[in-house]
Order: sequence, then structure tokens, then C-alpha cells
Amino acid sequence: MSNETVKVNVVVDEKIFRKFYLFECFYRKRGYLSPLIFACIISAFATVCFLLEDGTFLGVILLTVGLALPSYRFYRIFNALKIQIRILDLKNPKEVYILSLSETPNGIEVTNHGEGEEPINYEWNNVYKVYRVNGCIYLYVLQEKAYILPMNQTDKSPDALWQIFTKMLPPEKLCVRSP
Repeated sequence: MSNETVKVNVVVDEKIFRKFYLFECFYRKRGYLSPLIFACIISAFATVCFLLEDGTFLGVILLTVGLALPSYRFYRIFNALKIQIRILDLKNPKEVYILSLSETPNGIEVTNHGEGEEPINYEWNNVYKVYRVNGCIYLYVLQEKAYILPMNQTDKSPDALWQIFTKMLPPEKLCVRSP
């Protein structure tokens, strides 16, 4: 096994963070599912009320609630994203961490910018999942801890970055999602 090392000096801006946040909320955690199911169920009840004599008023109330509550849920998701971008001050790109990947058993090393801490090492066999999306790789070292790796910020080619994941992880931990 060659011991190739790929480094990614991660700079996060508003666009990269927004893409990750929406991926996390809507794709990985399926945040759209429960509001959609709720809207469908309440809309079905509203339809039944519209079909009944003297059920129009109740149908309008149900339909209003069935559409307003999911809309409010989506509003809260996008508002939280806007607040998070403002808190992290991502209008200006920020250097966040340097991630080094090598083909050794504990070959994931993360060095945070601006902190006097030692680098953090992770073992390949403990990686939860890796997602390849349009222009980025999301490395979940734990189920709820992810690192964003923009593929254009690597010191090697984007293919070399993905190739190290395919070498070190089993296929069930790799997920390619096309736009």
C-alpha cells in the first residue's frame, strides 16, 4: 500500500456552509419528510370535509393548518441557517481546519486553525460515512460530527481525494449523491 497523503486546507464560506446545512437537514436527516406527511394527512382530511355537506368551514381550517405548520417548519430551518451564517460570520471566507488523509490505520488528522491544540487523529475503521456531493465531500467521523472537504481545496486532484476514501473504506460507508 502506498502511503500517499492528501491535504485539504478547508476554507468555508456562506455558499459551502449553506450547501452542507441543507444536505444535513433535508438529505441526511430527511427533515422534509414529517412536514410533508403531516401536510398530506391533514389535506386528505380537509378533502373529506369539502366533500361533506356543511364541511367547507372545517375543510378550510384543516387545509390552512395542514399547509401553514409545514411552511412554518421550513421557515424555521432556513431562518436557523441564516442566523448560523451570521453567527459564524461566513460572509467572509474563513480558514477552519487542515485535514490530512493518509493510507495508515489512523490516517485522518485534523488541525484546527487559530487554536493551540494538538491535531486530532481518527481511525479509518471508525469512520461513520462519507458522502460525495457536487463539489464537496462530507466526512462523518462520527454519526453527528462531520468535516466538510471542498474538492477544489485539495493539494492533489479531486479524484485523488476521493480515491483515498475508496481505498480505505468499505463501499457501504461511501455514498455518491449526484445533484
